[in-house]
Amino acid sequence: MHDLINDLAKVVSGEFCCRLEDDNSSKISKKARHLSFARRIHDDGTMILKGACEARFLRTLLLFNRSHWQQGRHIGNGVMNNLFLTLKCLRALSLSPDHDVVGLPNSIGDLKHLRYLSLSATSVVRLPDSVSTLYNLQTLLLHECNDLIELPASMMKLINLCHLDITKTKLQEMPSQLGKLTKLHKLTDFFLGKQSGSSINELGKLQHLRGTLRIWNLQNVMDARNAIKANLKGKQLLKELELTWKGDTNDSLHERLILEQLQPHMNIECVSIVGYMGTRFPDWIGDSSFSNIVSLKLIGCKYCSSLPPLGQLVSLKDLLIKELGEIMVVGPEFYGSCTSMRKPFGSLEILTFEGMLKWHEWFFYSEDDIGGAFPRLQKLYINCCPDLTKVLPNCQLPCLTALEIRKCPQLVSLLPSVPSVLIVEVEDNTREVLLEKLSSGMHSLKLGRLKSLDSLLKGCLSTTEEILVRNCDSLESFPLDQCPKLKHVRIHGCPNLQSLSEHEVALGDVTSLCSLDIRDCPHLVSFPKGGLAAPNMTVLRLRNCSKMKSLPEYMDSLLPSLVEISLRRCPELESFPKGGLPCKLESLEVYACKKLINTCSEWTLQKLHSLSHFTIGMCKEVETFPESLRLPPSLCSLKISDLQNLKSLDYRGLQHLTSLRELTIDSCPKLQSLPEEGLPATLTSLKIWALQNLKSLGHKGFQHLTALRELEIESCPMLQSMPEEPLPPLSHLYISGSVLFWKVGVSKRRGKTGTRFSTFLTYISMQHAEVL
Repeated sequence: MHDLINDLAKVVSGEFCCRLEDDNSSKISKKARHLSFARRIHDDGTMILKGACEARFLRTLLLFNRSHWQQGRHIGNGVMNNLFLTLKCLRALSLSPDHDVVGLPNSIGDLKHLRYLSLSATSVVRLPDSVSTLYNLQTLLLHECNDLIELPASMMKLINLCHLDITKTKLQEMPSQLGKLTKLHKLTDFFLGKQSGSSINELGKLQHLRGTLRIWNLQNVMDARNAIKANLKGKQLLKELELTWKGDTNDSLHERLILEQLQPHMNIECVSIVGYMGTRFPDWIGDSSFSNIVSLKLIGCKYCSSLPPLGQLVSLKDLLIKELGEIMVVGPEFYGSCTSMRKPFGSLEILTFEGMLKWHEWFFYSEDDIGGAFPRLQKLYINCCPDLTKVLPNCQLPCLTALEIRKCPQLVSLLPSVPSVLIVEVEDNTREVLLEKLSSGMHSLKLGRLKSLDSLLKGCLSTTEEILVRNCDSLESFPLDQCPKLKHVRIHGCPNLQSLSEHEVALGDVTSLCSLDIRDCPHLVSFPKGGLAAPNMTVLRLRNCSKMKSLPEYMDSLLPSLVEISLRRCPELESFPKGGLPCKLESLEVYACKKLINTCSEWTLQKLHSLSHFTIGMCKEVETFPESLRLPPSLCSLKISDLQNLKSLDYRGLQHLTSLRELTIDSCPKLQSLPEEGLPATLTSLKIWALQNLKSLGHKGFQHLTALRELEIESCPMLQSMPEEPLPPLSHLYISGSVLFWKVGVSKRRGKTGTRFSTFLTYISMQHAEVL
């Protein structure tokens, strides 16, 4: 349906609308009024200029870089100068996103009818003063102009400007008399300079501001009385307000007076206060009259010693309190004056405390009188609060589904009662943690750097479905057989783990288990005797288990659903289990498993008719591949990596791979040539990386690879030339770090004799390559 509507739009618009996907300027009609063009990386726009200038009555021009993340050729001022001098009827001009646009010529001021100008995500540093003569301009977009440091000094002349987006720039001050832009509806940011530029009282004249407003560098406000002239309280359409200070102060009272005068209208929905340097917050923060606030962030207010009564904000859903360095106790003042009919934080869903270095106690008060706070809290995050010892020990959190505690070594009391928590993450290296109250209904448990796990695991695993145990030196055995509902298990960085069973006996039924991921457990030697009876397990990953000698027994029968096996850096693994691998296996990776790779002739992969992805790597013994390793014809993707002594690819072992689509050969320093007989003709993607001694791509080259669409050659310094035969119709070509002498010809007709590139090529990048 989308394509049909697109085709209909093209027919209806006829010659008046033109969208170019290549540099064929002859497609531009003189009657065109609206034109868009996707510029290629190595095109500076010259080709399109010739055709565009013929359409002198263009109203819309959208010129952008098709691959804007890739550095290309700058659009020269001369090119744009001619463009602006010719297309004087333009109403809308967009040069974004294109990081190759570094400046604008003064002739931009000749576009007197221009109403819309977008330079977002370009590399402009300054705008020419002539921009201030665009008296009809209504929209100016400079979003993500990361190099922009200055706006035109006479910008106040743009009296019809309604939208000014200057987010994510390097601006430090606003032009003077900005208050004359009385039609502004959207002003994303306002920067206060130290001595020059517009002062904060200029905001008072902009009565129609709406949406989001961020005010920066409030430390530069010398007279607190000017702050009230900003009249934020009168801007009823503002929805989001961010107030930011930088640096330090010796006058906290002055800072509090400024924040007090910047009280917004009661319609405000999101408030952020960053770097505030007063010792206490003004009364309007937390006032119950702000009934529309749904998000509040207090960040870096390092001198505040108490929190405002935020519990009175009846609509508040998301609260972040970060780096308030003087807060020691969170108590009654935090909740405010509430009643049994209105619980404190009655709408709060997400609560985050972070970087509270002196905070040591958080308690509730008069719970019987007000019926309990946080009735709807779903996610609680407490991070990097080193002195915290108590967390709401008597509080009920009936709706909590996610609890994360990190870097709180003094937190020893029981956590709040949580009957339905689903996700728990605890990280600590100095204490034991008690989570018995969290066991009911738990879905996900993440544990890191814990001193002891015994009581924790026994109390929590009966209902848990997902667990991550990370960096726990005390863990010696994991009771996999005591987890009847466990579906996903990840054990990372537990150096003393020796067993996956509490007792050295065969595991019972682990029917629910779907995935098992074990990493960096150097003392784990084997799986329990008798294998894993996990008929639903689909993924098995073992990485950096240096003493692991064997995989689970009877994998072919006990793990019938297994589709992915990844084995990395397990050098003592000797062989696959008796009976072979499960028949449904789709992906197999064997990397840096020396002993296992040495037995590859016994793998019988040819029996795995579902295997589609295979990776082998990091072995010094392999000189020829695949040699005795018989690969299944079902293989679609093959990656050969870090075979230090690989000298040749065996064509006979590759020719029967009739389904192979992707081939990657990476870091095989002794490989000098691809097979003389060629590669499988079904390839659509070929990537050759870091083959330091590769000299030849084979006698056949790429002529027979008629399906090839993607070709990458990187860091092959000895490869001096490419085959003489024409390339297949590539859509992606990347060459880097290879001194290639390559005659290049481009044809506009597919199949023309002598062409090297196809017109279907949509991406090309050559770095450190000589092209003739």
